[in-house]
Amino acid sequence: MDKWEKKVLDEMDLSLRGTREKDLRFFRIDELQRNISRIGKFSVSCTGCQKLKSDVENTLVHINEAVNVPGPYRRDLDRLTVRIGRHMMKNHHIYPPWHFNYLYSFYGILAGSLAGLLFVFLFPGEKWEFIAAGFVVGLVAGQLAGGKRDREIRNDNRLM
Repeated sequence: MDKWEKKVLDEMDLSLRGTREKDLRFFRIDELQRNISRIGKFSVSCTGCQKLKSDVENTLVHINEAVNVPGPYRRDLDRLTVRIGRHMMKNHHIYPPWHFNYLYSFYGILAGSLAGLLFVFLFPGEKWEFIAAGFVVGLVAGQLAGGKRDREIRNDNRLM
């Protein structure tokens, strides 16, 4: 843990002392803290993480107000959390739980339904059965493929 990371996390803990646990979970403060640790680790070689350091410091000044009072600081905190999450996914391949399961299931449903629709046009007769069968097959295939990819991410400790 480098000095910047320790300073930021200690300052965040001090600012949020006395805040309800429910609010901390709602604003995903634990995820933000884990991502701040990752920013500290990756900032040596990543220019994006170096830029995010200044954004974290600017948002940290008002973090207590962002969590406890609705307003522009809350929006800034939410945007920062999303921006850090996107950066971690895109540049460092760290994903939230079940990311690929949901993604592949959606694509599987879409592809299966389209294949079922194609069978409706090729074999006239029972229409809804082909579409329903394609939907189910696509969903199951997406769940299996996404579950496999999510297991790989969990095993590699690349889970957000």
